[in-house]
This record gives sequence, C-alpha cells and structure tokens, in this order.
Amino acid sequence: MAEAIIITTGDELLYGTTVDTNSAFICSRLFGTAITVKKHITVPDSIDLIISELTEASANADIIITTGGLGPTDDDNTVEAVSRLFGLGIVIDNTHLEKMKSFLDSMKMPVTVSDSKMASYPESSFILNNSRGLAPGFIIEKNGTTVISMPGVPSEMEEMFTSGVMPYLEKKFRLDKTGQLLFKVTGIRESEINSIIRPILLLYNVRWGITPKSGICDIIVVPESNDFSFAGQISDSIKKALNPYLIPDGINSPEEELLELLRQKQLKLAAAESCTGGLFSKRLTDIPGSSDVFLGSVTAYSNDLKIKLLKVSPGVIAEYGAVSEETARIMADAICTITGADVSVSITGIAGPGGGTPQKPTGTVCFGFNICGEKFAVTRLFAGNRERVRTFSALYAINFLRKELK
Repeated sequence: MAEAIIITTGDELLYGTTVDTNSAFICSRLFGTAITVKKHITVPDSIDLIISELTEASANADIIITTGGLGPTDDDNTVEAVSRLFGLGIVIDNTHLEKMKSFLDSMKMPVTVSDSKMASYPESSFILNNSRGLAPGFIIEKNGTTVISMPGVPSEMEEMFTSGVMPYLEKKFRLDKTGQLLFKVTGIRESEINSIIRPILLLYNVRWGITPKSGICDIIVVPESNDFSFAGQISDSIKKALNPYLIPDGINSPEEELLELLRQKQLKLAAAESCTGGLFSKRLTDIPGSSDVFLGSVTAYSNDLKIKLLKVSPGVIAEYGAVSEETARIMADAICTITGADVSVSITGIAGPGGGTPQKPTGTVCFGFNICGEKFAVTRLFAGNRERVRTFSALYAINFLRKELK
C-alpha cells in the first residue's frame, strides 16, 4: 500500500471564503485503491509554509498531491516551492504558453510579463495537460517521492485528475479499482441506507462508506483483505435490498437516467417551474446532448406570468393558491400544449424563508405531471433552508418521472 498526503494551498481556504472540495474529490477517487490518504492539509500562500509542509510530507508519504498556487500572481508559489524542495530549475511549457497567449488575444487582453509564470513547471517534470484552463499541472519523481501538482480550480483539477493523474497512478502503483463495489442511490436518506445495508455487510470482512451529495448517495464497499471473492454475493444482496432507489451501472445521476429513459421511449419532455427557478431544467441541460429529448422550460415565477403564459385562471389562484395541486396540474398541461411535449412537469412551492402559513408551511411544494396523457398531482413538504427545498424539489420531480417511465 502506498501512502499519500494532500496539500491544498490558498489564503481563501483559510479565510472561509472558499470551501476545499478538492481534497474530498481526490480522497473519494483513491478510496478502495492501493493508495491510502494519510491526511490532507491546508496552508496559506506563504512559500515558506508550503516548503515546510512539502518537506514534512516527503518524509512521511510516498505521494504528495497539491492543488492550487499555479497561477500568474505573486501569491502563486507551488512551482517555486517544489523546485526549491528538490533543487530544480523552473522552465516554461511552450504548449500551454501559446494556449494562454491565444486565449488572452481572443479576449483582447494584453499578455503581461507575469502571465508566463502560469505556464511554468519544475524541470524534469511530466506535464499534465489542462483541458479546462490555462495552467498545466505536473508530476515529478525525486528521492523516492512522487509530487503531483494541479490547479486549485475544482473543475480544472477534477478533469486533470481523472484524465491524467489516475492513469499515471494506475500504471505506477498498479491500482485496481475492481477491488471495490460502488452503488449510487437516490430518493432515500443516508441513515435509511445504512440500516438496510449494515446487516448485509456485517456478514463479511469489509468496510464501507456512504457519501451523500444533493440527494444522491454513493455507497463504496471495500474488502479488509486481498480476498474479495464474495463481492458478487454482496452486490446481489445490496441491489436486491435497494432496488427501487438504485441508479443503474454506467449512469452517474438520476437526471442522466431520466434522459436515457426518454430516448429509449422516444419521448420529449418540457417543464414549467416556479419556486425552483429553472433548477430542474439546469440539471438536465448540464448533461451534453439533452436537447434531443428536453424541449425546454418556462420559469413562471409571478402569478401574472402563470396566468398570462400558462393559462392558470385568476379564479384558481384565488380559490386554491399559486401553490396548489390545482395550479400545478394546469401548469403541467399548459407547457405540454405550448411545446408539444409528450411528458411535462410543473413545480410550484414555498421555498422560504418567508411566505409560509399554518396551512401551507415553508417547504410546501406542489408538482404536476402529464405523462403521455396520464396526469398526476402531488404535494410534498421539504425541510431545510431555501437552497435545500429547491434542490430536493428538482430532484423529486426527476425521480418521479424516472419511476413512472420505468
């Protein structure tokens, strides 16, 4: 087993203005492999402190993974810190330098002297291409230690880690992620998942983790020894126990599965949103290629727009309210008519923090569904702040459609 230490750099991480998601991402990708993460550390943009942590880490780990400090400004010090640690010079990667110049030129921005710093790296390094940004990452092997440095921007780091770092680690350290089981579930709470899978997993010599994020939970099971011959038995048992909530293998999210179901059935979808403010539509359109089955949406936030565009009569709003199953039904039918969709959803609710009443407290959300002429209206109450109500409302609509289309 190789041991790794993660070092994230940046004053903003210590000020609390930016949350370190990079460490969590890296740890989740290494969990269950032959690499154990011993700890992760956050340091400010001080070159002396970065060198100090690198020095200590090099004495205690086989792999050091850093994120941040690869930009063009005076507080971007990772390249210099690693170079000093190993007594190396600093050179420029011309490919990324030309890419940077081309980008700045397209934005009609001048290239400054310090910009070339963003394309620098310690000599003798292996360059990691940055397909989502300008600063390259690098890997250097020296004195029995492997240092992997990546940008701090999460989207850039995640892509670089997936496409460049993992293949390197798999080859060098012979990683084998077949030695773990991964399940994705949605529509069920973390505590309920644990109650269901715990009696199953206690029968085997394994450890497991449940990672919740925005209504989706990843379950990872790894063996405590090299023997994982019973993996199939565990997989069958968990799939049977969690079947209604499982996201199929090869699919990353419930919205991705929903889009695939629509394609299989050759159906078109449209949405009418109010309290979610377009979040349902965003989750679908975040996935490339969604336009082949998702026609679009209307965000009818005000009552006037619900009346004028979605044909909700003033009488219905006066009698039942904008947050009602009656209003939701009309919204769902109207967006079907406007777009010619086969399937539609409407979402109208009280996201808070104000606006609730004893009859309709904050978190009350009404949904309308029109699925090939079969119509449903549902009311749900979601606990939590405004963001949570909106997030779980969009997720509920996605999961309802998934289950009905299945």
